[in-house]
Amino acid sequence: MAGVLWLVFLSVVLQVSRADDRPNFVFLVADDLGIGDVGCFGNDTIRTPNIDNIAAKGAKLTQHLAAAAVCTPSRSAFLTGRLPVRFGMAGTDRPLAYVFLAAPSGLPRSEVTFPQMAKDHGYQTALIGKWHLGLNCKWVGDHCHHPNKFGFDYFYGFPGTNAPECDPDDVSEGGTGVTAKFVTNVFYTLFYVWEIAVSVFLGLLALKYFQYIQWKTVIVLSVIGWPAVICTYVYWANGRVFNCVMMRDDDVIEQPYDVSTLTPRMTLDAVKFLEERKEKKEPFLIEVSYWNPHTALLPYKEFRGKSRHGLYGDAVEEMDWSIGVVMATLDRLGLTNNTFVYFTSDNGAHMEIGDAGGWNGMYKGSKGQGGSEGGIRMPTLVQWPRKIKAGTVVTEATSQMDIFPTVADILQAPLPQDRVMDGRNILPLLGGAKQPSPHDFMFHYCGNVLHAVRYRPKKGNVTWKAHLASYPWAPGTTHCGDQRLGCFCDVQFGVTFNDPPLLYDVTNDPTEDRPISADSYPKYREVLDVIKKAVEEHKQSLTQVDNQFSMPLFFPRPWLQTCCNFPSCDCREEVDLSSLEIQM
Repeated sequence: MAGVLWLVFLSVVLQVSRADDRPNFVFLVADDLGIGDVGCFGNDTIRTPNIDNIAAKGAKLTQHLAAAAVCTPSRSAFLTGRLPVRFGMAGTDRPLAYVFLAAPSGLPRSEVTFPQMAKDHGYQTALIGKWHLGLNCKWVGDHCHHPNKFGFDYFYGFPGTNAPECDPDDVSEGGTGVTAKFVTNVFYTLFYVWEIAVSVFLGLLALKYFQYIQWKTVIVLSVIGWPAVICTYVYWANGRVFNCVMMRDDDVIEQPYDVSTLTPRMTLDAVKFLEERKEKKEPFLIEVSYWNPHTALLPYKEFRGKSRHGLYGDAVEEMDWSIGVVMATLDRLGLTNNTFVYFTSDNGAHMEIGDAGGWNGMYKGSKGQGGSEGGIRMPTLVQWPRKIKAGTVVTEATSQMDIFPTVADILQAPLPQDRVMDGRNILPLLGGAKQPSPHDFMFHYCGNVLHAVRYRPKKGNVTWKAHLASYPWAPGTTHCGDQRLGCFCDVQFGVTFNDPPLLYDVTNDPTEDRPISADSYPKYREVLDVIKKAVEEHKQSLTQVDNQFSMPLFFPRPWLQTCCNFPSCDCREEVDLSSLEIQM
């Protein structure tokens, strides 16, 4: 009997020990941060000591790639471990993002996220900050695309994004206010022209077939058409009220939000979440998803004018301060040693908006250009003192989609078996293993158009990259000049498709200055043949899915518009920020 009791006691002790032994997860995600904007990746003029400290104590990933060069598809791939083209979040022939809070588009409910996986394994989960993956489907309260539906127990943040329209004075650095007005006018003009064209067409029909025309039909079409034009313009012109919304779980707590206090408030909430988990001894997964340094550039007053790079630099340094507070909190609570910390950006810097858009270092391309290194090569760091040696450098090609299977491996959780997973477990690489990338091929999309392919042979140390498409960069630059909306993805926007593809050795030529040819490399044709076959097999793995950015889903519907204090849609969150020590 004593032996049985001892075995029971030992089993309970082992289970408690195993539960206490589970690592925590902290994900820190920047918005539009270029790889050249961070100190540990070569920048010596923007101060990022706290981000750099993660690199010093953990691993630096020098070839870590986003699945898209625009926020919404990139973030959906990060959470699901799958290419956005597999579930309708890639866009079309242009890299689209979720624009209107009142649009029914968003991350499909059929997708599984790694926060949901962690929650299913007993973790408390939270998203603080940017979501940008949809909100409602059929009515304003259904919250079918809400973070709570995808594994986050707690949400404090903005379901859309920080955008130029969120600047109350419309004068944030880089002319972003001008961009917002430009976009508004373009879309309004398109709808206006469409309505006029339809009216003229119907008028001509009426003149020719007067006796056959039922005027009720003309009236109905006009009643439908003009409100569509007016409604769309109202949403574009009043984006700050309708789209710049702050929520806590299901409740709107600020509308429109004050961009300048977002980062301090998010920091305060992140600290509170960590302290509560420590007190309750609960394993946790938290994503702190910053607006920084996406336009509108409105950092907190304590950070303005402190950097050498205007408001953009101020915004980056504000984010670095916040990351320092989060990391210091982990230290204070004794959680650092067994916490997996991951820092990255959702896509590259937006070079086309000048000083307000950051820098992609030596890499060509920009935000929105999914085949370009500047658009998808992210400044990425991982710290986990218990498993990752300080100063580790991973040069092999890895992907943000790898986080899902890596977290699954840490949790000893099975991967979904009913779908294609594009991510791979990179824990061995993070642990210092000298082995090739787990990806034989990586497919780089611009919208739903394949623009480039990476190929990593198992032997040797070369990673090949084939450019199927080239961008209409402005003369003397490696971005789209003064096109504030950036380059789009297909031929009607100036993109040219290469036959044969342009081939580069991105291991030894990361700036892609020296294209490979049959003359310079004897196996040139063989490499292209292998890539061509991989593309064919990849396309066979794709299935027909609903496009979340189709015209009916892309534009707003008034009955989906979230609003506090209707009809004014105006409310404020009162937060005491005095407990935060803000120092540079």
